[in-house]
Amino acid sequence: MKEEAHDVQGKRTAGRDVLIRTAGLVLVAIVLWLLFTRLVSWSEVADAISGLDSGDWALLIAVSLARVAVEPLLLMASTPKLSWSRALPGFLAPAAAASVVPGPSDLAARYAMFRSWGYSAAETSASVILVFLYSTFAKIALPVVAAAMFLFFGRANAELETVAIVAGSVLIAGILLIFLLIRSETTARRLGRAAAIAARRVASWFRIKTPEDLAANLADRAAHFRDRTQDVVRSRTHLAGAAAMLAQVGLFTILLASVRVVGVTADQLDWVSVFAAFAFVQLITSVPITPSGLGVAEAAYVTLLTAESNADLAGPIAAAALIYRLFSWVLLVPLGGLSWLWWTRSRHNVARNTGEGT
Repeated sequence: MKEEAHDVQGKRTAGRDVLIRTAGLVLVAIVLWLLFTRLVSWSEVADAISGLDSGDWALLIAVSLARVAVEPLLLMASTPKLSWSRALPGFLAPAAAASVVPGPSDLAARYAMFRSWGYSAAETSASVILVFLYSTFAKIALPVVAAAMFLFFGRANAELETVAIVAGSVLIAGILLIFLLIRSETTARRLGRAAAIAARRVASWFRIKTPEDLAANLADRAAHFRDRTQDVVRSRTHLAGAAAMLAQVGLFTILLASVRVVGVTADQLDWVSVFAAFAFVQLITSVPITPSGLGVAEAAYVTLLTAESNADLAGPIAAAALIYRLFSWVLLVPLGGLSWLWWTRSRHNVARNTGEGT
């Protein structure tokens, strides 16, 4: 009976995942259709892309490879004794999986790779959690940085300032929460129980039944989180934080290069405005509604950057958005596939050599 119930639950979960992915693809199709029929035309985009010369493509490839080179630094900072040569495929293969399938599809790949390199399940879980936290904090910090840039250059943007205030508040609250979790096991357990009380209250509003042992479960989870991550948080936060922001800088560099190679000059759209749009899009695509925000990000970039320049640049800006996605997202898929093949082959060779040795 238990096996039958498990199979039924598994089928329901699989059906739900298919429904969510299908809905996401439909949303992407609708957004892209609206984007290229109401805001810009395909001919304008094609003209902008066809105008790129070999130097433009070389620049895009160079900044994209530089971004790929710095991305593993966060993984290294969050995972003790992890070399860059392993962190690179450890970033690329899971990133390729996450780029194709929304949700935590990268976890299986990362777990398999890390376990083959000798990391325990607890160490791998800690690395995954820390990379997620530092990356999320970096994205939340971007609007704050963008608002500071606007103030520094004597410019005003009420919407950006509002987003920055909200994001800054969330960032401070998140950092404070992590500090309290790491401070002591007793505090961590108290926070876990407090989270259970809040969850039950919210669930009661929607008449959702919560488990009886929810408080004890969340208290244990909070204590386990502290045990797994406290050493890295206390000794490597400065490195991980810098690496997370450097990864965002790498992505922004690709976006700025994409805007410039299609012919949008600094007089028409300066880098501060491009960064503000980048910060906002990174924030709204933190929730993976579609694979890597496909459709949502393109529409947001065209809307925001066109508003900061003029409607005549909608075509080139749309082309820049597509070029940016090509080098920041699509490029990861083949590179991730090659990384996965390399890891599979190297694991096979190690297993074969070990067998020969015995």
